[in-house]
Amino acid sequence: MLSSVSARCRRSLGIVLAAGAIMWVPSLSSAQGKADELAAQAQTAMSKGNPAEAAKLLRRALEQAPDRVEWNLLRSRALDASGKLEDAIEAANKYIEARPEDEVGYLNRSRIYSSQEKNAEALNDANKAIQLKPKEPDGYYRRADVYNDMGKTAEAKADEAMADKLDK
Repeated sequence: MLSSVSARCRRSLGIVLAAGAIMWVPSLSSAQGKADELAAQAQTAMSKGNPAEAAKLLRRALEQAPDRVEWNLLRSRALDASGKLEDAIEAANKYIEARPEDEVGYLNRSRIYSSQEKNAEALNDANKAIQLKPKEPDGYYRRADVYNDMGKTAEAKADEAMADKLDK
């Protein structure tokens, strides 16, 4: 049962990425045009399995349009996928600074911290996501993953049960 937790978290983060991709439709503003084109190229790079290229393109897009803070979240995911975990944390931090009430940023950063085996930080971010959206299952799934990594099986099972209940 716990092995399905990671798959569920990846699924929900995949939805976030898909939603981000929808935001990449080029805008009519000429000032945003270059940045939107770079972001579209980044989407293509990700779909072709080249997250390092996507991260570079998103960095350039953010230089052109720093107000598109959602691209920091996507850049964080691309950096994470390319193994640049410290840079991924930095991009996640920028997103969280801009949108501190969005639980998705904390879920993303928690997963990266887990990849670094920084369980205390991962747990703090999972708890923050739950605090922000207590009726959403993703925070409980994420925290169950962290508890599982920490060897706290009972807590992981309890969170997974709560997430399953909310997911219905």
